[in-house]
Amino acid sequence: MTNLEWLLQGDPVVNRLTRKYLLDELVHDLSEGFIDQYLQRYDNETKTWGNGYYGPKWTSTNYTLLDLRYMEIDPQHPIYQESLINYLNHYFKKYIDKQGIAVMDQCITGMFVKLLSYGNVHDHRMQTMINYLLDVSMSDGGWNCLWNHSSLPTISSVHTTINVLEGLDEYVKRGYTYRTDEVTNAIHRAVDMLLSRHLLFIRNTQRPIHPSFLDHHFPPRWKYDYLRILEFLAQIKYPYHPNMQPALDVLVNHFKAGKLTKGTMISGRIHFQLENEKYGRFNTFRGYRVLKQYAPELFQRMMHETY
Repeated sequence: MTNLEWLLQGDPVVNRLTRKYLLDELVHDLSEGFIDQYLQRYDNETKTWGNGYYGPKWTSTNYTLLDLRYMEIDPQHPIYQESLINYLNHYFKKYIDKQGIAVMDQCITGMFVKLLSYGNVHDHRMQTMINYLLDVSMSDGGWNCLWNHSSLPTISSVHTTINVLEGLDEYVKRGYTYRTDEVTNAIHRAVDMLLSRHLLFIRNTQRPIHPSFLDHHFPPRWKYDYLRILEFLAQIKYPYHPNMQPALDVLVNHFKAGKLTKGTMISGRIHFQLENEKYGRFNTFRGYRVLKQYAPELFQRMMHETY
């Protein structure tokens, strides 16, 4: 069996993502497999998952919607739409309408923009969030959730930055027009900042920002790691830059017989175990997506290896 065949034998979600992004096939939306298992856990009365909005982690509405977004649920699915709008209404009513947008965590703002954009939601509160993200970026080009904390940080957080980047990219990709030129410029500035750190390093050093960034996690939740940023750059087809190479080397070194492990699980509640084997189809798919963009010959060789 080849590694490609192994991927295709996975859950319908993995099969579809593989055919769409690795084989460039035309595929249809689906609500089978993992997507259906998530939908079965939806509470129609509260319009939430996990009996909560942002918490408990990771069974809450926020993180379930992020998983469904990655698995590419039909963005117009009634449960996706209903739960998202309910979450948005709750968040603004409880926090923003009373205290102002500055109390909103920038990671959550980025997640909201991503989820709303994916669902093609047009709501004036989207513009409020776009204004907020554009207005409070750090001088180095990224974002930091502690931007208005008494400690007054002067550099960006890579965690915050990747969440915002994913949201802003989804916003542009889905055809929104409000301040789009500024959003695009903000994306480029943030990517430049991450590349200046070679995607992994403390500024002006060759030391990893954190050891966990050298491991891969799926789902990544709110956290940054080498594979999450590489997948983002591959997804937007960012041209190869030499400063990507340390992260690409980490990726290649993690492959064993053309597969990636399912990685270290980020502790917390989960709806169910996505993968039980040592090697993970989601992470292997993600790694191949990166190699397809930045090392296409290696991608082809690994994908067709037999084991």
